[in-house]
Amino acid sequence: MRKKKAQGIDLQSIQKRLKDCPDVRQKNVFIEGQHEAWFFYVYENIDRDLIQRDFIAPIMNMSSKQLSDSKVIQNLALDSIKLVYDVDEVITEIFSGSTVFVFELIPYAISCKIDKVEKRTPDEPATEKNIRGPHEGFIEVLDVNIGILRRKIRNDALKFKTVTLGSITKQTAAIVYLEGIANMDLVEGLYENISSIKLDGLPAIGYLEQSIITHPNSLFPQFLSTERPDKAMAALLEGRIVVMMEGTPVVLIAPVTFISFFQVLDDYSTPWVLGSFLRAVRIIGGIFIAVFMPALYIAITSFHYYAVPLELLLNLAKSRIEVPFPPIIEILILEITVELIREAAIRLPTYIGTAISVFAGLVIGQAAVEAGIVSNLVIVIVAATATASYVIPSTDMALSIRVIRFIFMLSASVFGIIGIMVCTTFTVGHIIALDSLGQPYFTPFSPFSLSGLKDSIIRVSLSKQKKRPAETKSPKKVRGE
Repeated sequence: MRKKKAQGIDLQSIQKRLKDCPDVRQKNVFIEGQHEAWFFYVYENIDRDLIQRDFIAPIMNMSSKQLSDSKVIQNLALDSIKLVYDVDEVITEIFSGSTVFVFELIPYAISCKIDKVEKRTPDEPATEKNIRGPHEGFIEVLDVNIGILRRKIRNDALKFKTVTLGSITKQTAAIVYLEGIANMDLVEGLYENISSIKLDGLPAIGYLEQSIITHPNSLFPQFLSTERPDKAMAALLEGRIVVMMEGTPVVLIAPVTFISFFQVLDDYSTPWVLGSFLRAVRIIGGIFIAVFMPALYIAITSFHYYAVPLELLLNLAKSRIEVPFPPIIEILILEITVELIREAAIRLPTYIGTAISVFAGLVIGQAAVEAGIVSNLVIVIVAATATASYVIPSTDMALSIRVIRFIFMLSASVFGIIGIMVCTTFTVGHIIALDSLGQPYFTPFSPFSLSGLKDSIIRVSLSKQKKRPAETKSPKKVRGE
């Protein structure tokens, strides 16, 4: 005789939807020795010993009457017990790492999450090294990352707003902020934007970023990405918002400014004079050398050679006398070669990538000079340019600078110095027009902020940085109150 089905839980629908899912185990049991019931779980995602001891065994020792009493179920000595009332929730719980008990004589399913997730240690990110800062990084498990932040900020002001993303993948994202310090209008606006994302899934946090930025066609990043918990902590204390997502160690920080992409924790871990020197070197190298040096070489050798001192001009002429290409082709050959070497070093295994980089840098460069393809001075310029682009802490901003460099070079090859000036004007104008979460991107320069200049190209001592950054719109403007 067929048992009466409980409202809302259809065992056949669950089993139909789990068809061809060999990783999902369906354990058939009998309550009181006569009533059929089922446990569902993903075999590799649970701690089988703990589930058997703390969930399956207690459930099996209960009677039908006890199982139908939700108060009895919730009194089990487990903090992850959850009652589920429809098939969709049951499926979501199973694939989220829970073990779900389905018994058709009761009006709900019982879910218990004691998962076992393979995870790596929170080592320092390979692309974000600090000398005097902590040597740990986020990992791919969201709960672990939340725990890392909680250990750093032991205050009930640290809040997390979660949202489920991906109609198929069902990933969890968390918006992190400090209550009373972060601007709640920005938090709510960001939460609404993220909640409105309609995608099947988000393999990386870049999918989320591209779905919510206000200027998707800009070359410049509008969110600061990092794998460092100390950097996320510092951003939260300034009133910024951090976005975390399950499955990736990278988090996003907003609102940010153009200068934010050139700041690192070591700037604040050293005396302000030394920190200011390092930051100035980073900005001068990352912007002026990486962007302008190749373009200036092309403009001067093509149009404005009279601006070069005679002795240097003679040496330049000697080095170029055997080169059959114009300066723009000469530069492009080496720049594209450097980009190819860079990509090869990233994609290849570490031990091979390092060898390839050294081999290509030395052998190809020397061979190109001896073959008369490029001049000696171009080798120096391209090497200095590549080195300067490496000092930018943010990989997103470094990539933007590399693309902009090519635009400047092409413009200089056609219009000379005028082309460089026009490109500079358009670039600065574009940066001024950008925003991050609706806040001005080029502050403290435009709009001008005197207090913001204390932590821009150089930084003053911490005792004089009393106010939080203006772009965060923090209701608590003064630090330490």
